Amino acid sequence: MNDEIRQALARLAEPVVPQPDPYERLLRRVRRRRQRRMSVAAAGVVALAAVTLSPIGAANLLTPDEPTPTTIAYQPASPIDGPMVRRLLDSPTRGNLAGDTALIATIEREYRAARAELLVDPALDEVRVLFAHDAPGARVVVVAYLDDSHALIRQGSGPPGAPVREVLDQTGTPDEPQPLTPYVFLGWHSLTDGDQPADVAVGLAPAGCQVEISDDGRLQPDGSVVRSWRRVDTDGYVVRGAGEPVGRWQFTCDGAVRYSGQPFQSGMVRREVPISSALHGDLGVDAVRELQAKLHGEGLTGSTPQVVWTGRLPAWVPDAPAAVLVRSCSTDGGCAALLKADARALAPAGSAVPEDQRTGLGSTDVVAVPLPGDTAGLLVAGPTSAARAELVDAQGTTVTGGPLTDGTGVFETDTRRIAQVRVVDSSGGLLHTLATPRLATNNRQLAEPPLWAW
Repeated sequence: MNDEIRQALARLAEPVVPQPDPYERLLRRVRRRRQRRMSVAAAGVVALAAVTLSPIGAANLLTPDEPTPTTIAYQPASPIDGPMVRRLLDSPTRGNLAGDTALIATIEREYRAARAELLVDPALDEVRVLFAHDAPGARVVVVAYLDDSHALIRQGSGPPGAPVREVLDQTGTPDEPQPLTPYVFLGWHSLTDGDQPADVAVGLAPAGCQVEISDDGRLQPDGSVVRSWRRVDTDGYVVRGAGEPVGRWQFTCDGAVRYSGQPFQSGMVRREVPISSALHGDLGVDAVRELQAKLHGEGLTGSTPQVVWTGRLPAWVPDAPAAVLVRSCSTDGGCAALLKADARALAPAGSAVPEDQRTGLGSTDVVAVPLPGDTAGLLVAGPTSAARAELVDAQGTTVTGGPLTDGTGVFETDTRRIAQVRVVDSSGGLLHTLATPRLATNNRQLAEPPLWAW
């Protein structure tokens, strides 16, 4: 009898392992989101962050002094508007894991159980796995929650081969409710702390659409682009993994081009970098690297960027920051230029990094680039023989002008008014003219605007 009592007491003394608390999992994901820094953007699309820094509803979940969830603010579902949106939601599961029926069933089951954790109203009782794929550097999952008239989309990522629970833990919520569109872009950038998978980009359109990629675009001296396209052998989606050029994407559905452009819009990329770490090493090295990234991101080819000017911006620019201009030219003579300034001089210490670079187009003879930051102005770089530049509006009236030093000058002006730049030599003879139509639109893209025709 005594032995039985001792055994019973020993069993009672064994540690109890509780079941995972979904609210605690939610808290852990919120903390992880706040620790991460990433760049995610979309061009007029459903922009779904792999993780977000301030998920919607977080104010209702946490208070500064009490890290205990109180109420959950479910994110409002978006109406299913239009036949192409419905066609996307009705598409079969795609991706190279679509044939693994056991995995797809597990994804559906676990994402259904995690609706509250993902701020999804349980009234959205249907769960569909739209996409499941192991890309170079990441496993990607896209899930739709829907009823007859409304839907929400969630996506997650993890290392290749990651279990569903790990992918679910890496599933975020957008900062605000997102409209449903027929084209979904997902993108991640790898981080130094290893908390995110390697760079990967995914574009998902309705099944039956044709996808093409171009990464051989050549800038022309007039700013246009000549390129060729190659078809992607997939059913309405494209994946670019670590080390693969992203290029420009084009989706054609039912014989009509519905989207053509960058997977995401570079001007919308969120930057969450402390001022102290905004610059890594030489300003020129950073500028070369950033221009190369922009060329690759828009599917453009060109020479290795070269530094064409270094110095300080004029005194009328606050703090007159150091700056560098780099340029890359295609074999057809069109050039892209990037002007980068010292970010630490463009904003007060401790604040978010301002826009520290801008791009412009031109030829091997002359380029014009708006100033980064909040100051309106234009840098003009021509041949060293150029002594003066004139900035002209659409009516042919000179807005401003002035001398150039070694072919380069900076002019304080509203760049949206400038339609043409003229550079002349010391005797007043015209050397070159440059049309600048993109200045009027203040377009942050390097070259071609996107086509959105869903």
